[in-house]
Amino acid sequence: MNTRLISKCIYITFSLLLISTLYSCSSGNGSGAGNSTSATAGRAGSNTSKLTVSITDAPIDSAREVWVQFTGLSIKPVGGDAIDFTFESEKNINLLALEGVHSINLLSNTEITAGKYSWIRLHVNAINDNINDTYIVLNDGSTHELWIPSGEQTGLKINTPFEVIENEALNLMLDFDLRKSIVLQGNSYKLRPTLRMVNKNNTDNITGTIDLSLLTSVNCSDTDPVTGNAVYLFTGTNTVPSDISNGNSNLETSARIKLNQQTGDYEYIIGYVPVGDYTLAFTCQADLDDPSRKDNIMFSFTTNLTVTANAANAELLITPPNIVR
Repeated sequence: MNTRLISKCIYITFSLLLISTLYSCSSGNGSGAGNSTSATAGRAGSNTSKLTVSITDAPIDSAREVWVQFTGLSIKPVGGDAIDFTFESEKNINLLALEGVHSINLLSNTEITAGKYSWIRLHVNAINDNINDTYIVLNDGSTHELWIPSGEQTGLKINTPFEVIENEALNLMLDFDLRKSIVLQGNSYKLRPTLRMVNKNNTDNITGTIDLSLLTSVNCSDTDPVTGNAVYLFTGTNTVPSDISNGNSNLETSARIKLNQQTGDYEYIIGYVPVGDYTLAFTCQADLDDPSRKDNIMFSFTTNLTVTANAANAELLITPPNIVR
């Protein structure tokens, strides 16, 4: 992992005996620009601002690639008709390339009318038609169609209200949490979208390292330090960590543990975390966590942290960790 890509990061280290806060830092982040778009509904007027919509991903262990074909998006003003943006050409995006602080824009500095909006909807080609416009490539190299129930009719709707302030650019980040979203149903794979939307300007990143001994302990699903290891982020202080089964509303997102080839450290990064109180937990059984059922996976460590915006320098602070073994 290139630490130069970490913006104002909060750094935490998991070791066999302790968890310690090391430092906060500031540098650039990694985001990509999307293709141009055209609106198919009115959005002009003097009371306007600029909207950018980006996507990122919390990945899974069982896949090499997850491709989704986006065709456009819609936003719904409160009390008004939906505003549609149709892409000039489909955007084929590998979500697994967008983990951590990486992202790509679907809309870039697009002028819209200021005001309150009820929801945003992503339009995708992901119906069960034996066409691999949206598909998954597993670790064994096999390719499978990935379809979304009712995706052709409703798309991916995020029912999170947001407000556009006149002359204040708004950057919305949409996080696909694939660990929650992909379900094997019979011989096919279904994408049960689990997305969170945040104002990118009010977020920060959490990053750290994991001691090798924790990745290969007798409690792990296997002895391979690069599989089955993840950190889960839960909202609230002293939240009891649990699996990704349906109804776990406290689970904000998750991140894989990856080997840094340059340093030899096993690292993680959780991108675009909103201001608030959280419980961070580590498990080496993440590959056993099936979102369609209840799994009693074990968490080796948990720690509390608080992300707050410092008005003086816009840096995010973290409380001293509380260790539970």
